[in-house]
Amino acid sequence: MKGISQYRRGGPDDPLVQEIARQKGFSEVPLFRKDRPQNEKFDLHECMQRWIAYASDRDGQVNIEQAEGNDPKHLTSLIKQKGLELGASDVGIAELTPIMINIGFEFDQRYIISVIVAEDYAKVLEGALAIEKEAFEVYVECARISTQLAAYIRELGFSAIADHNGTGDVQAIPALQAGGMGELGKHGSLIHPQFGAGFRPGFVITDAPLVVNKPYIFGVQKTCENCRICEQNCPPGAIRAADDYIVTEGVKRWQVDVPACFVASRFRDEYCHICVDVCPYQHKENRDPERIKIFKTLMQKRKKAGYRTPAWFIEDEEAVLGERT
Repeated sequence: MKGISQYRRGGPDDPLVQEIARQKGFSEVPLFRKDRPQNEKFDLHECMQRWIAYASDRDGQVNIEQAEGNDPKHLTSLIKQKGLELGASDVGIAELTPIMINIGFEFDQRYIISVIVAEDYAKVLEGALAIEKEAFEVYVECARISTQLAAYIRELGFSAIADHNGTGDVQAIPALQAGGMGELGKHGSLIHPQFGAGFRPGFVITDAPLVVNKPYIFGVQKTCENCRICEQNCPPGAIRAADDYIVTEGVKRWQVDVPACFVASRFRDEYCHICVDVCPYQHKENRDPERIKIFKTLMQKRKKAGYRTPAWFIEDEEAVLGERT
């Protein structure tokens, strides 16, 4: 099966990122600078190398025996349980389709397993660097879990190929949506009923016969038609209005203005995670009291700062808000 989806990696070598750098006269992309002040506390490049290192183990030899048989229900239960044991927060399964694969890549396998790892929402009150570190370390965990889960499936006697930030052959959103992980939000991220958009994914493509999940619809897109919180808090105004969308395979998609997003999320030293953290689905569906408390505190600070300010807090809280709160 050949991929049909256009894709953009968003790293320092991304053509659009490089073009914006040329337009702005930058020799380096600020977020990825080796001499960025934040690197003394968190080495982003070292973290990226750790998930890239998993790429060499994404595939491997398949056990010629199938000790556990080939019953779909049994294998599905085993694989989901193993994913959770390895550290995944949730596991979903879907049939692989061409739109889930990037152009230039192809797979012979039939199924795609999504493994997600939730981020610690409390990090939003610790500042941009804490948020950045959490997000990137979770990406490493997704690479580890998907790699180890693929190895487990090969030991069961079926082909399995891991995909994660170190490989990048798969389109995350359609795979996650089809695998029952949640609904696509207006900010361009998938919203999980328990974790909101505060998670990162990894994937395993396999020919193991599995039972697929159904898409899980719980009202996100209807909410996004009227909710403007992420739109109003996006520093460059990259999130579209509610009536500005397209439909792909029956799913409504608000297309984020990627060049505008990159200016704020790649061309500042501070990591930007704002649209994810202000989304009310951090607590709207799960009704977790601690998440509600964190959300209210965060939004009070963003209101005082002026919502679309690109500045985050803790590191710059006194300058932005005038005092610690």
